[in-house]
Amino acid sequence: MEKEIIARANMTRYSTANHVEFHKLGAGICVKYAAAIGSQSLIDGYEAAVVKESEVFKWIRRSEFTQKKIQADRRRDDLYRGLAETVKANLRHFDPQAYNAACHVDNLLKGYGDVVHLNYDAETASIDSVVVLLRSDSFVDDAQLLRLTPWINELEIANNEFKQYVSKTAQEEIDRPDVSPKESRRRSDVALRLIIDRVDAMITLNGDAALTGFLAEYNTLAKHYNTLINEHYGRIHIRTDIAGATIAAIPPQPFNGQPVYAIPEVSLRSTAPDGSEKVVRLVFITDFTVGYKNNFQPGTATLTVVGLGNYKGEVVTTFNIVIND
Repeated sequence: MEKEIIARANMTRYSTANHVEFHKLGAGICVKYAAAIGSQSLIDGYEAAVVKESEVFKWIRRSEFTQKKIQADRRRDDLYRGLAETVKANLRHFDPQAYNAACHVDNLLKGYGDVVHLNYDAETASIDSVVVLLRSDSFVDDAQLLRLTPWINELEIANNEFKQYVSKTAQEEIDRPDVSPKESRRRSDVALRLIIDRVDAMITLNGDAALTGFLAEYNTLAKHYNTLINEHYGRIHIRTDIAGATIAAIPPQPFNGQPVYAIPEVSLRSTAPDGSEKVVRLVFITDFTVGYKNNFQPGTATLTVVGLGNYKGEVVTTFNIVIND
């Protein structure tokens, strides 16, 4: 049933311009099939939200620093999500110490709620607070054990960069619309979601015969914009399997009474579109994470590299843990 495609129009990844264009066309389709949808109030609300978002977009285009601020906000959103996902991944860690550390940090993050959907000021304050706490005596050992330090540092940099753009846009804020770009996007998405929910309910109760035209046009629109975004982000290709990756030999690691965590050098040979071959050096945390076994004492430890992001699969190697004389 095509309604599943309607529900998954990937609007969160649309650029500001694409988001406005999509909703303008979406509102036009809803107006065209208003009689079939049967709720003029929902359609009026959707149109009003789209008009407001269009006004905000026009203001953004006139602003020198606003677009940079929005990009900085998206970067800190991505980093915060990445940090939280790294913590959650360690909730399945075989090492009890790592598991307990992940639980401790996860409970901290839960206390702040859905940070990336807060307003600008609240998100900035929350990220500042999280960074300070993760560096405090209460959490610093957990953060180091989970290898969160790079995430924390990058998150702080992104948050500070966002603050700088906020100060630079002080004059521009005088002409700012009464809602933020993020909020105007959310209102358009919510208004459309209400209409889609109604359509889904009508199909469930009465079938889709009365809504065939709406479904055909809206699905075509959703597929078109999702394809544009997929092409932009390079997400149409299948994630690369790292099963054939090369792990550089890990030198013997000294045992100091604590679990040993070696970070491997991982490379993958790939073929470019022109047929030439190249070797890609994978980046820890961005492209892969690492799991360990038998790394608590001298002997042979097992290290498993697991693909992340654009990479999937896993590859295993071993390294020696030795007692230095």
